[in-house]
Amino acid sequence: MAILPASSIAKHRSVTLRASERAFTLPDLSGPEAFMAFSVRRGGVSSSPYDSLNFSVGQGDTSDSVRTNFDRLTEDLEIEPKHMATCKQVHGDHIEIIRTIPKTPPVADALITPIKGVFVAVKTADCLPVLLLDKSRGIASAVHAGWRGTVMRILPKVVDRMAKEFGTKPEDMVAALGPAIGPCCYEVDDKVLNPFRESIPDPERFITVVNNGNTASRRIDLALVNRFELIGKGVREENIHHANLCTCCNPDLFFSYRRDGALSGRQISLTGFRI
Repeated sequence: MAILPASSIAKHRSVTLRASERAFTLPDLSGPEAFMAFSVRRGGVSSSPYDSLNFSVGQGDTSDSVRTNFDRLTEDLEIEPKHMATCKQVHGDHIEIIRTIPKTPPVADALITPIKGVFVAVKTADCLPVLLLDKSRGIASAVHAGWRGTVMRILPKVVDRMAKEFGTKPEDMVAALGPAIGPCCYEVDDKVLNPFRESIPDPERFITVVNNGNTASRRIDLALVNRFELIGKGVREENIHHANLCTCCNPDLFFSYRRDGALSGRQISLTGFRI
């Protein structure tokens, strides 16, 4: 894998990013058996405004283009497209256990699999993708954590579900927080702030007030919230890795709903264990 050009990487990252043309992994989290990968928007066949590695047909791209994009990414990752499980995301907190690849993607915002050779994935354009691995037990999870999912505490629920179903211990887990809209760009109103403050412990530490002359805006750090959610469940801080790349700030690398609106494409984040 090649190293992303320094000009394409956020200045304040917590880890060095290594990438193929179409996806990057976080160092020390991927190897011959297990991997965590986050796609970028280049190296695909989709036409503008979905150029070029888009993974969703729901926004108007063609199914043929998206299928080709899947083929290209999975070839890079040396896995089969038919072994990848996705879900119909609804900004909720439902968690689906994947033991075989479903014919129709289940309605869910988090997938967990205990099966080697099955790879779970979520699609995002600003929301936070979180990938979890329990390498000692061979359990993998992909989580879609937007503001609604965060308010619903989806990530702690996934940690609890992995413990209940498969005996995963939080201290054995490794987590990767992928590209998402950062506090530099994620300005929110009371529609988001009110439920956020009601649900999240000590919420003000995740809210930044920015003065704009006679007005003030408020911005939320989604990644930081979910990092603390993991720590609160017992995941070791040193086992939580953050790409620290803002989707809204990096149009050359990522799609962003906040920046581009309804015509935005989607990245994909996936993880699992090879056979």
